[in-house]
Amino acid sequence: MKALARTQEWIWLFRHQPLTIRLLALAAGLLTAAAAFAAPAEADPADDNFIDALNHAGVEFGEPGNAMAVGQSVCPMLAQPGGNIAAVVANVSHRGMSPQMAQMFTTIAIQMYCPQEMANIANGNLSMPPIPGMPGRIPGVPGQLPGLPGI
Repeated sequence: MKALARTQEWIWLFRHQPLTIRLLALAAGLLTAAAAFAAPAEADPADDNFIDALNHAGVEFGEPGNAMAVGQSVCPMLAQPGGNIAAVVANVSHRGMSPQMAQMFTTIAIQMYCPQEMANIANGNLSMPPIPGMPGRIPGVPGQLPGLPGI
């Protein structure tokens, strides 16, 4: 009975408050309910794997969100006309990393975010622009990369 009396007393007190107080209380209640029932944000597994790989390799990358953004920008840089790994490493290096760390960062980013580039590299199909006046392959010489004779 005491609980019922207290509830009725609380309702009576609430009803006799100014409208602005009641609206603020309602808004606070709705925000609390929305926060309680909101689905938790889930990170992309590729991003988690990328950060884990950087940590295991000992690469100092600063803020994880920034590192993920730079890592995700590696694939579009490689896909640009004239884009190659050396240019991407230089770009990453200009963001405050040593050249060695930038190279390791870029390698890990390619492995995590660019599976199609990894397949191309493994098959010897590098995304490099043709060099004018240079033949692609020398017939009969094994182990050459397309566009780079003798390598």
